[in-house]
Amino acid sequence: MSEIDVAAPWWMAGGVAAFWLLRETWGAILSRRKERTETDANVTLVAGLKERIEGLETSLRSIEEKLDREMELRRRAEEEAHRLRLRVQTLESALRRLGAVIPPEVAG
Repeated sequence: MSEIDVAAPWWMAGGVAAFWLLRETWGAILSRRKERTETDANVTLVAGLKERIEGLETSLRSIEEKLDREMELRRRAEEEAHRLRLRVQTLESALRRLGAVIPPEVAG
């Protein structure tokens, strides 16, 4: 056997090189598609999270405003109740000075 018979023909070596180049190119394209898909998914995820956070912030602001209103109403009600208790005590005291008897179950 001569050297020419043992060595692969040039067209076979070229075919192997072309196949390797095609495989590498195809792998890079698929990898790029995968990276692009992952990037798109991440962008969608971030956009969804942003919308959800904005919704939660709006809801939180609404709850805070409602709580502030309720606290203000409670404070006013407590102040009014205190004023009314003082007024009742003053009236009871005045009635006692005039000789009225106030039953204990009615007294505050």
